[in-house]
Amino acid sequence: MGATSPLVQERPRASFDVICAGTPLWRVAQFPERLARTGLRFRSGIVHIARLLARTGIRVGLATVLEDDVLGRTWLQRAAALGIDVGGVSLASPVMSLVVVDAAGDQSVVLSERDKETELDVPSEWSSQVLLLSGVSPVTSTAAALCKAARKARREGTSAVLDLTASWRLWAGRDPRTVAMVLREVDVVRCSYADLAVLGGDVASVRRAMRPSATLVINDAKGAMAAGPFGEVECSLPASDGLRIQNEGDSCTVAICAEWARPSTLAESVGARWRRVLRRWADREPHRVR
Repeated sequence: MGATSPLVQERPRASFDVICAGTPLWRVAQFPERLARTGLRFRSGIVHIARLLARTGIRVGLATVLEDDVLGRTWLQRAAALGIDVGGVSLASPVMSLVVVDAAGDQSVVLSERDKETELDVPSEWSSQVLLLSGVSPVTSTAAALCKAARKARREGTSAVLDLTASWRLWAGRDPRTVAMVLREVDVVRCSYADLAVLGGDVASVRRAMRPSATLVINDAKGAMAAGPFGEVECSLPASDGLRIQNEGDSCTVAICAEWARPSTLAESVGARWRRVLRRWADREPHRVR
């Protein structure tokens, strides 16, 4: 990636409910005309999730690298306007990107092939209840940066959550073993069956790569399942339209982070807590941490 410049030179100590850290993988989708929202809308997993969390009243810190262009600065301004601390965001020189439009013409994927070292850095002065990691790529240095952040979080008693979103175009012909590096370091992994297919894996292989005490959450348009030392819990969804299906992954990750940012109840079992997470996701309940 090109040269980066931190937006904040001095980083004061700060505590958050959730720190969102990772590499933004941009998508651009065209909304159905019936929703009266015409035109394209850009989204990036880690930035979009940070904004969804902030809208529910959760204190969020964002650590990522955005390109120093109109798109990057626009999303930076939108995040800051929601009260997100952007002290962990750096701006990098733009690089060549690829825009791919699917056969239906209503969805595109914007990818930047960056086989260069990431400069992702979670400020050492930051602390949180939950660290959300996103944007695992075939680039070893990127995975290593996420591993470093997860290890530090767990040493400090923070729950490390991985949003494992995979793209065919990003992973085609690439070695998925870099993913295993990160899987070993986190407490929760959220993905879809489509993500597993992209990475050439399955539920069993992902579980083997994870720590024994970790939890795997898999969701799709029909529902979600959480599996861990407590056993398995499931939640089904009613029939969904295309727009809702498109956003299921992000909303499931938001539900996980929002719940784990809350103090746990000693009398409640882990399995019961995961049932509440899945219900929150299915019902889209606007709970607040504070």
